[in-house]
Amino acid sequence: MKTRTFHPGAVLLTGLFLLTGTAVAESQLLGFNTTPMESNFSFNNGVKMYAGANVGYASHGSACNLPFFEGSCDDGAMNWKLTGGVRFNPMLGAELSYSQMGETEVSGTYGTGTDPVSSSNRISGYQVTGVGYLPLSAQAVPNLELMGKAGAMFWERETTAKRGDNPAVSTQDDGISPMLGLGAQYQLNQNLHLRTEWDHVFNTGSGSDYETDVDSYSVGMIYSTL
Repeated sequence: MKTRTFHPGAVLLTGLFLLTGTAVAESQLLGFNTTPMESNFSFNNGVKMYAGANVGYASHGSACNLPFFEGSCDDGAMNWKLTGGVRFNPMLGAELSYSQMGETEVSGTYGTGTDPVSSSNRISGYQVTGVGYLPLSAQAVPNLELMGKAGAMFWERETTAKRGDNPAVSTQDDGISPMLGLGAQYQLNQNLHLRTEWDHVFNTGSGSDYETDVDSYSVGMIYSTL
């Protein structure tokens, strides 16, 4: 079986360093303040609301673990996410997101069969998470902070499968799975943050032949009005 996979972990880390360096340089060129914004990290600064969007790549970890299968398998695709959140103080917040977490494509034959088979599997849904922040004060990278999150995803699985000349059959189900995430964001000015994230959702499609963990790697922009 030929498997087309993408391993973005190293790319994500490299992108974080590039993002930080680029953000600092652009901030200086655009006249943004590149000194630590102590007022934004103050516990007396009040509740902040924000919204944003991310794009990246999502991988379905078990999509290509198919016994007795011969053919090709693509275990991930581009993904995107829309996010709204509230930050209670510099250390704690909560987010609600809607995420399209990629699509897998499988094409080949099973067992001793000669009929071609193909399927596509898509995961999407709402994510509710608590977020912890760790602002960094290093002078080399001011306004940079780390993030950690934990919560749940209310997912929906949509699958289309076809065998031989038979019509394609579509199925779907839904459920709730725990999720974790890590990331970092850089504050460009009072309102804008650049963000990079990794999200891991456990056992989407549970109870079906398409059960899998999903990893999402993305970058995005966050806008706050406060």
